Amino acid sequence: MDIYSYHHFIFMRLLFPLIPCLLLFLLPLSLSYNLLPLCHQQERVALMQFKDSFIIQNNSYCEYSTEGDYPAEVASWRIDGNNTNCCAWDGVECNQDTGHVIALNLSRSCLFGSITSNSSLFRLLHLQNLTLRYNDFNHSQIPSEIGNLSSLTHLHLSYS
Repeated sequence: MDIYSYHHFIFMRLLFPLIPCLLLFLLPLSLSYNLLPLCHQQERVALMQFKDSFIIQNNSYCEYSTEGDYPAEVASWRIDGNNTNCCAWDGVECNQDTGHVIALNLSRSCLFGSITSNSSLFRLLHLQNLTLRYNDFNHSQIPSEIGNLSSLTHLHLSYS
């Protein structure tokens, strides 16, 4: 058996059967590269409008807590360049299958202002968990429109 035939034999008999196994190993790795779903444009716009309805003001509400709360960096939310997927924004969680915003954690995000009855927050119809603890909503009342968020199961507003 010459050297070419020997290498061909090794490849065909030993290595070739391993190719499907290698592909089965690499396929999940390539799929996990982009685990974040793409958010819906109308929800991205609603989030930006919600953020823009507040003044982002550093104060004692914004400090890191001993509870492990870290402020969501809403100041970094932008719709430019590679930052258009709101599912990748700090404090935003989306459904893996649908891409709808299902959780918003803006605890200690230095938000100052009021949530009004026409807030874009109420356009996030799939929202299940809303955490707005330790912000300064200027002693405003919670608008009754919060009841229109029919999927909402958790609402955290303490110290706001």
